Amino acid sequence: MVEGGYDLIAKPIFRGIRAQRLLLEYDDERSGSFEPLQVIPDDKIAVLGLVTTKTPRRETPEALAGRIRQASQFVPLERLALSPQCGFSTSVLGNRITEEDQRRKLSVVVETARRVWG
Repeated sequence: MVEGGYDLIAKPIFRGIRAQRLLLEYDDERSGSFEPLQVIPDDKIAVLGLVTTKTPRRETPEALAGRIRQASQFVPLERLALSPQCGFSTSVLGNRITEEDQRRKLSVVVETARRVWG
């Protein structure tokens, strides 16, 4: 429903919001680059929604770890986290993704987190 990166909203939102964690969608090209992450204050964690919940696309721990390394150029690794980009049923109709796909995606999140932060 929305397109574009975080470039225009990064400073006012990332610096002004009263939250400890920023849950950010980065599951496809429309999300833009990781560069806007550099304005996130030191007291906040950037949770990277790198795993899509919209399609059964098969992400790999290797590819996700590579994206996390890219993001760590702008935010230290200890202030990054990984998650799916959103819930698995984000509309009334839901997404075309099976329960097995959902389990596999969550397993990839766990495996990637173990590799990166374990």
